[in-house]
Amino acid sequence: MNKKYRHNKLEENRGLLLQISIIVSLLTVLAAFNYKSKNKAEFSGDYIKINLEIDTSISVNNKFTKPLPLNIKNKILQQAQFPGGENALRLYFSDNLNYPEKAKEQNIQGRVYVKFTINQYGKIKNVKLVRSIHPLLDNEAVRLIRNMPDWQPAKTKTGTFDSEHVLPVIFIK
Repeated sequence: MNKKYRHNKLEENRGLLLQISIIVSLLTVLAAFNYKSKNKAEFSGDYIKINLEIDTSISVNNKFTKPLPLNIKNKILQQAQFPGGENALRLYFSDNLNYPEKAKEQNIQGRVYVKFTINQYGKIKNVKLVRSIHPLLDNEAVRLIRNMPDWQPAKTKTGTFDSEHVLPVIFIK
């Protein structure tokens, strides 16, 4: 008798339970479409200002191009470095950047982001534009990166490895 009573109670409320489940499902879908992630992937490095202004700090965004086994032996001991450190890199940029005259005349300014790989021997490879402004500035930024001297490669206890970097080259009149 108890079972029949419960069964009848559920049958009576069947329509209400169906409506509640549909509403909960719709609210879940709406919440999923309106959800905004707080962790957006953006470039988070510091900037180097070229020509008239040079930023006092530089940060390099690193990614590994060769997978490293995840164990204690391969803990990164040193990130890839420009010979002489960050100050030498700033000096290289200020001494070797040639702001194109046509770009100056046309008042073209801004940041060009250049991505490149420092291989396990310290050589610069795979130079690519990440963010372009104008062909004149893009070509100069790529030339500047390609002509850099060899870097000190990133190191672990077991040896050196390839690493990717993104540097912003800022053109200001």
